[in-house]
Amino acid sequence: MASAFVNRPHGDGNVALRPSRFLAAALLGFVGLAGAAVFQCVFGHTEHAGHASMAGAATVAALGLAGYRWIRAQPSAIRLHSDALTLWNRRGEARHARISGCAQWSGRLLALTLAGTGGKRETLVLAADSVDADTFRQLSVQARRAAASHL
Repeated sequence: MASAFVNRPHGDGNVALRPSRFLAAALLGFVGLAGAAVFQCVFGHTEHAGHASMAGAATVAALGLAGYRWIRAQPSAIRLHSDALTLWNRRGEARHARISGCAQWSGRLLALTLAGTGGKRETLVLAADSVDADTFRQLSVQARRAAASHL
């Protein structure tokens, strides 16, 4: 995969986002841990494994569905600008958002706070395994610069 500012053969300048195995594993771990915690709490209170199993299964189902919807809502491609991003969803609709904050966890995870045209804020969590290394590095540098200018 080419970096963010290399001339692309099709000339669109977009960076396709791959599904992140890191985020999927973290999500599965969280859902499993939450289901086990609910099971233990209900079992400790009622001392009935059937009720505890149903509560744990309902928790896993609800969190699993929410996680699936979150994964499907992630953008499929991005285009980098000096202090903003253009995000494309799976239907091909584009929206422009300005970077207003960021947090970086080592070289693995980048959480961007984006401000849309109406002032609505949203968070984009981007794992390093969803884009190539050059694009992730450029995006993290641009995010820190853009976030510093808004402080």
